[in-house]
Amino acid sequence: MKLDRRAFIRLIPILGVAVAAGSWWFLGQTVEETAKTSQATMTTSVASQATATTSEAFHFPVTGEQSTKVNSNDYRLKIDGDVPKPVEFTLKELYAMSDVQRTLRIVCVEGWAADVPWEGVTLSHLLSQAGASLKSIASAKVEGITGYSTTVRSDEIANPDSMIALKAGGAPLTVEHGYPARLVLPPRLGIDWVKYVARITCTSR
Repeated sequence: MKLDRRAFIRLIPILGVAVAAGSWWFLGQTVEETAKTSQATMTTSVASQATATTSEAFHFPVTGEQSTKVNSNDYRLKIDGDVPKPVEFTLKELYAMSDVQRTLRIVCVEGWAADVPWEGVTLSHLLSQAGASLKSIASAKVEGITGYSTTVRSDEIANPDSMIALKAGGAPLTVEHGYPARLVLPPRLGIDWVKYVARITCTSR
């Protein structure tokens, strides 16, 4: 069947509408598929970031006082009391001083225990920076910024496992576990492992 010229001209508007409708449908499908692909990529990216963040922290139970946030730029650890030269250290200085890595068990009064790889500064080395010697110090009061404290005996200070921990599992302590610095004091129970350590006050013999 052949169309004469006049009939063909009458079909042009109809064909134009059909082409426009088809183009609109195709464009909509393309946009929708692109959006789905972008969303899937974003979801995968977020999931990967969450996994990476989670894997950076060493997980063990959290008990005790409420989590306390500390500004690392303003943080200072003071050592005073009966020492020849009271001092205070920034977090950066403490990291530079870190001298010990130990996997030590923390035992909680609530019944759980965990073997945790700790890193930090031994108490004896830290106190020596203030001129204190193991022969001259009878005890040291380790206090967190919340006011919670523990008194450490001289024999415990001399213990090479006693430290101010800065890391757990190779990563900086989480806020829940006492960031930026926590007392590690085996074989005492975890209740004496003061979090958010900010001051150590020495008492002479």
